[in-house]
Amino acid sequence: MRRSFIQCALAVSLLAAAGAGAEGRWGTGALMVVIERESGSVLVVDAAQNHRVLGRVEGLGVLHHASVSFSRDARYAYVISRDGLLSKVDLLTLTLAGQAKVGESAVGLAVTQDGRHVAVSNYKPGSIVIVAADSMSIVKTIEADQSKTVGLVDAPGNRLIVSLMDANQIWIIDANSPDFPVIGKYLNVGEKPYDALLTPDGRYYIAGFFHSPWMALLDLWNPGQPRKIAIPAPKESQGGMPVLKIPHLEGWISAGDVLFAPVIGGAGLAVIDVFTWKTKQVIPLLAHPIFAMAQPDLRRIWVNFVMGDHHGAVQVVDTQSRKVVKTLNPANKIFHMQFTPKGEAVYLSSYGDDKVLVYDPNTLNLVTSFPAQKPSGIFCSSRAHVFGL
Repeated sequence: MRRSFIQCALAVSLLAAAGAGAEGRWGTGALMVVIERESGSVLVVDAAQNHRVLGRVEGLGVLHHASVSFSRDARYAYVISRDGLLSKVDLLTLTLAGQAKVGESAVGLAVTQDGRHVAVSNYKPGSIVIVAADSMSIVKTIEADQSKTVGLVDAPGNRLIVSLMDANQIWIIDANSPDFPVIGKYLNVGEKPYDALLTPDGRYYIAGFFHSPWMALLDLWNPGQPRKIAIPAPKESQGGMPVLKIPHLEGWISAGDVLFAPVIGGAGLAVIDVFTWKTKQVIPLLAHPIFAMAQPDLRRIWVNFVMGDHHGAVQVVDTQSRKVVKTLNPANKIFHMQFTPKGEAVYLSSYGDDKVLVYDPNTLNLVTSFPAQKPSGIFCSSRAHVFGL
């Protein structure tokens, strides 16, 4: 009888303790990691719980051009700084779980398909550095023919793909082998690749160039020399605007039998036939886009503009009518956009106003906003489950 009473009391005590601590817990399936560019910190926000700011993690290095990838279970965010500091942020405790110095000037990263390694692309020294995801120790440095490396992505088959800016090449790296051999080298793909993307199905790697009037498309299902894709700018916007690492190529959108892609060197959104890879139409925009991001249901595309007089504007494009349906001017210097996993909200970083705005993509109304220190990139933990991110 006494033993039964003690067991019952212990059970009640454990339940009470669990209830007391539940308020301070959260899942990691819909977290937003906001880069605070000038302070070397990230803000972590729970998009599943009324866009609640959970806290800040500091000491992450110089976060100009910083990027974030996630572990397979979305518990950890890997942040690469411009000065080559790779940080592992625990999204449950909001603490640093490890750091590694991987270069002097880094521009991108990718987590391998098996989740065991984090790869970093370096400008200086030109290389790809492979880091063990658990211990954060460097296991391999792949020299890149004295070239800056860009456009690093993870791909099916536990592979990594990267472009060499100064060597005009695309490399495929096998992450299944402890030696991380380069198993494919494509030469003379175009002059000075500056960025690249992998389509969500993991089939096509597409690189953009500073000095070539086309993009290179590598079909990973049918390997061969990459083909050239021409994306003409609208006539009224041609000339006078150099390619200055924009637009970022992350935002290619596949909807039905067409792709929507920001025009390079022009003020438009190209509509590309997925069977012929020819541009069918160019949707005119306010200015040169930097990001084009699709809602998860693919009904609308949100485009922002950092350069010129329209850096505070966002245009919303309907994928059926292929027209701009709304132009918003929500704040000063909208640097980035990110949708929640199912698209009920979109986050906009206002670098000029030190805040993040949250919009309802259906009504196009502002839901809420919260302060942030010079916010730039916003990365949702759902990216953990998408190739190329």
